[in-house]
Amino acid sequence: MSTSDRPTTKSWLVLWLVLAVAGCALWLYLLNGADEARIWRALLVNFLFFTPLSAGLVVWPAIVATCKGKWHHPVERLASSAIAFALPSLVTLLILWWGSAHWSPWNGVNHHQGAWLHPGFLFGRDLAALLIFWGLALYHLRLTRRGEAARSGAVLVLAYCLAFSLIGFDLVMALDPLWHSNLAGGYFFMSGLYGAMTCWALLSVWHPEAGPDQLHDLGKLTVAFSLMTTYLMYSHLLPYWYENLPREIRFLVPRMHMPEWRPFSFFLVGLVYFGPLVLLLPIRTKRSRGLLGTVAFLVLCGLWLERWWLVAPTFTPVAHLGLAELSLAAGFAGILGLGMLHARKSGGTP
Repeated sequence: MSTSDRPTTKSWLVLWLVLAVAGCALWLYLLNGADEARIWRALLVNFLFFTPLSAGLVVWPAIVATCKGKWHHPVERLASSAIAFALPSLVTLLILWWGSAHWSPWNGVNHHQGAWLHPGFLFGRDLAALLIFWGLALYHLRLTRRGEAARSGAVLVLAYCLAFSLIGFDLVMALDPLWHSNLAGGYFFMSGLYGAMTCWALLSVWHPEAGPDQLHDLGKLTVAFSLMTTYLMYSHLLPYWYENLPREIRFLVPRMHMPEWRPFSFFLVGLVYFGPLVLLLPIRTKRSRGLLGTVAFLVLCGLWLERWWLVAPTFTPVAHLGLAELSLAAGFAGILGLGMLHARKSGGTP
């Protein structure tokens, strides 16, 4: 892929703008349809994909710098520009809170967790966690521009882990109030970092300053975090299999035993969990813009599907995947792309 083959900034601007406007407008139009709960949950699915993805992009340079790495400097700004999704993520969470009566399993129901699953307390603490995280992210980026971010990076990484563990427990595990999992939060934030690394690799493919060495490092980290995410999912499911406790296997049964969901589960195993290990193992693949970009794009699509797979089977045995979900995926991608483009152009990132 030569420099002349890459789309211009104006082309990207038009693409992101069309996706943002068309995707969000289509979702709003569909909101008047019959299956209102599913359409609202499409908003949840895309929040669960794009928020940890954008937050993870901001966190990754901090992780590398905390480990005394310097290889990422040519592509650091690509990742840091995802800070532009801070406001859209907060607005989306507020919209989910406002519309929770239409889609959540907690509204008007007194579950055994008591006040912990009261919508006001649940969304209030998640909103506070996101506000703290994005505030720390902005502070860290400001210090980075001054060259004073020696300690703030480590604090930001910790804040990411805590904030997105909480969101994983609240907005994934608690969708089924009878399901218990100690690993749900850890899996959620780790898979978010996996998605962010994959997205960073995809962005770097299009960046002229990213050389083969940077692409190689990004490819290796993508493989490493695919294995970490796979390990956490395996650790998640293994006790369910050998203990067979009713409150734990509630997650496993619909996804592995319902005919419509089983193919999606095996597809995710092949693409998201073991795909990078096979596809990115050769050095040539990791150092090639075309090959690395193709694999990263496919894995990102698989990770979006995995977020849908975490939510939808909890509510229905039928695998409905259509315009309700895909329209917002396009809309959020457009919003994120526009924000990152503006942040890099305005020089608001290091």
